[in-house]
Amino acid sequence: MKRILLSLGMIVFVGGIVAGATGAFFSDTETSTGNTFAAGDIDLKIDNESYAIDFNVPNFNGKATGQLVFNPATSWDLTDLVAGTHKFFDFYDLKPGDWGEDTISIHVGSNDAWMCAAARITDDSDQSLTEPELADDTATSTPPGAGLGELDSELNFAFWNDDGDNVYEPVCGTDQTVSCVPETIFLSGPLSGLGAQGQITLASPTGGAFGNSPVPGNTDVFIGKAWCFGTMGTPGIGQDGSGKTGTGTGDSTNGPIQRPGSVTCNGATVNNAAQTDQVQGDMQFYAVQARNNAEFSCEVDYRPDWGDDNI
Repeated sequence: MKRILLSLGMIVFVGGIVAGATGAFFSDTETSTGNTFAAGDIDLKIDNESYAIDFNVPNFNGKATGQLVFNPATSWDLTDLVAGTHKFFDFYDLKPGDWGEDTISIHVGSNDAWMCAAARITDDSDQSLTEPELADDTATSTPPGAGLGELDSELNFAFWNDDGDNVYEPVCGTDQTVSCVPETIFLSGPLSGLGAQGQITLASPTGGAFGNSPVPGNTDVFIGKAWCFGTMGTPGIGQDGSGKTGTGTGDSTNGPIQRPGSVTCNGATVNNAAQTDQVQGDMQFYAVQARNNAEFSCEVDYRPDWGDDNI
């Protein structure tokens, strides 16, 4: 019996050793940290580089017929537009034959985007009536007021897809040595028709001024625009493929001052009916993400918000 109990004690002791023992097993640990979802952005920023005719500056032939000069009053660097502060047009005391050229630079943010624009006329008025105006303004020679102005019909304009140099370049030269993209006017005519344009398609799946591909993120695209108080001509000049070669607003070394002649303006066709008239208007640009938005349409999906209508 004593021997049996001793054997049982040994078994318990050994069992205790087994129960208290530790061991290593195959294992592996994988850790992922910093998991993040971050949204990109669509953040329109716009600048404008403006030139207007100055008849006190001789042209290249030495004749005092005027030359384009940089106009800081309607120029600014890339920024968010402030209503009432950033104006693409802000000219007073116009005379027949006055004209100018501008380039709008648009930056859409980090994401590829479809892009639209819109314009409207907010005031078309006859401010007063002069004797020579009454002689030509037979249709509205009643007391001056809103809707009676003729200036909007005499101001002509053109917009084209530009490469940033304020010069309309519709053709490629035969000795072209760099990449050439001919520029195309996509909107033109008298200012009176601007408000009737509705939504202006710049880039959409079905096409636009910039084509049917999105405007790439983190890049600038350019719209050239010209205005003329009179009859506008757009002969254009050869595309040199250089674009703007200056480093900031107003210091282009390859613009309309260095390469004039892409736009002409003849004021001889204007009579006195537009004297003392005033026309004002608004412009708006819109961008929306292109990814996952293949059915976008400016006509259907964009309604201008002017801040004074119930949207």
